Amino acid sequence: MKKYYSTLTVIVCFLFGCSGSSMPTETQLNSSINGKSITIDPNNKLILKLDVHADGGYNWVCQVSDTNVIKKDSTHFAPKNGGGNMVGGMSLETFFFSNNKSSGKCNITLIEQRSWEKNIPPINTVQFHVLVK
Repeated sequence: MKKYYSTLTVIVCFLFGCSGSSMPTETQLNSSINGKSITIDPNNKLILKLDVHADGGYNWVCQVSDTNVIKKDSTHFAPKNGGGNMVGGMSLETFFFSNNKSSGKCNITLIEQRSWEKNIPPINTVQFHVLVK
């Protein structure tokens, strides 16, 4: 019986020891990040939530200056106020970013525009600087 508890203690200590800083963390962002800089640790994930006028044909276009530092993993759309199919309602577009566990810096620029309107300025822009160290 003592051997069982000793083995269990070793396994529990090992699991807690492995759960240190190697676990990814998430940083939640919104449009207030515009024009600012953020410093994150390697293995940190960024989640950026932006209002979008999707019912008017708008969407956010994302540009990352150095995808070796930060890359966009995916995007998700959802109604902003819970209920779907609301005429004139805002939507929420969520961007999921990750890094490749290396240090560096890059700029992330997002512009809200209609894809078919080529010579019309975007209705909204969010731009920020990311330093990974």
